Amino acid sequence: MSQNNPLINESSLLISIEDFMISTCHEQFTDDHKEFKRELLEAIVWFKQIYREDFSYSKIIRVFKRVIVLVDYIMEKLDFQMYRDILKFELNHIFYIQGMIQHEMKNAVQDIHKFKYQERKNQIELERYLNKILNHYARLVFVRVDVGIMKEHQENWGVEDFHRALEILRNRMSNKDTCFHGLQGCIWAFEQGAKKGYHCHLLLIYDANLHWRDEWLGEQVGKYWQQYITNNQGCYYNCNRKENKEKFEVNDLLGVGMIHRNQPKQVENAIRAGMYLVNPNKVDQRLRAKTSPNMRTFGISQYDVEWRRGL
Repeated sequence: MSQNNPLINESSLLISIEDFMISTCHEQFTDDHKEFKRELLEAIVWFKQIYREDFSYSKIIRVFKRVIVLVDYIMEKLDFQMYRDILKFELNHIFYIQGMIQHEMKNAVQDIHKFKYQERKNQIELERYLNKILNHYARLVFVRVDVGIMKEHQENWGVEDFHRALEILRNRMSNKDTCFHGLQGCIWAFEQGAKKGYHCHLLLIYDANLHWRDEWLGEQVGKYWQQYITNNQGCYYNCNRKENKEKFEVNDLLGVGMIHRNQPKQVENAIRAGMYLVNPNKVDQRLRAKTSPNMRTFGISQYDVEWRRGL
C-alpha cells in the first residue's frame, strides 16, 4: 500500500489489506518498524471509508477488524486522538499488534481451505451438468464471455453494486431476452482480482438450431452488459473471438463454438473450457466481502425444466 498511489476502490483495497496481513506473518520490518506503522495507518484509514457493518467479510479481513479494535485501545491508553498518531507508537505496541496478527492469522487460513473444498464440489456439479446437456443435444453452441468494470470506473463499483448488476443479467438470461434467446444453459462465477476488480466468468450454451455465429453472440452479450447493465462503465472479453479460438484450435484444445455430441474431442474440450470457472487453485480470485453470508458466487441453470425437449 502506498499513499502516493491511493487505492480508492473496494476490491483492490480489500486485496491490499489481505496482502498486508499475510506479509506481516512472514516479513521482518526494519528501521524501527516505520514501514509497518505507515502501512498499518494507511490500511486503517482506507478501510474505515469502505467498511460496511452489514457485509460478511473473509476471515483475514475480520482479523484486520480486530487489529483496529486493538489499535483503538492502544490509542485510548496513550490519549491519542487521530490515527496518524499510530506513527508515534513505541516498539512494544508494534510487537503486540504484530504478535496478535500472527496468532489470529493461523485460523484465518481456514477460509482458503474452505474455498478449495467448495470449488472441488462445484467441479463435480458442473462436470455432471455439462455431461448431461452435451449428451442430450446433438449439437450446441458454447460461448464464453468475461464481464467486469473498466479500470477508471471501479471506484464506483463495490461488491453490492456488482452483485446487483449480476442479478439483473441473470434475470435477462432466465427470461431469454434479446441476445439470450435460444439459451439452453448457463454457468456463472463471480470473482475478485487485484487488477480486474469484481468480474464474472460466463459460459452460455445455445441451441445450435437457432444460432451458429458464436463470435457474434459473444459480442452481443458483452455489449448488452456494457450498455444496458452497467451504463457503459462495464467491460468484457469475448473468448469466442476468432484470434482466441485459433490459439486453442492449433493445439486441438478448442472448447467453444459449435460442439457436436458425436465428436468426443469437442465434448472433452468443451467440458475443459467450462471447468475453468471452478478452479480450486484460483484462491487469489475469491471474494473478500459479500453482501450476506449466503450470497452466491457460482451458479448453474437448472437442467430438468419443463421446456427442455426430450425430458
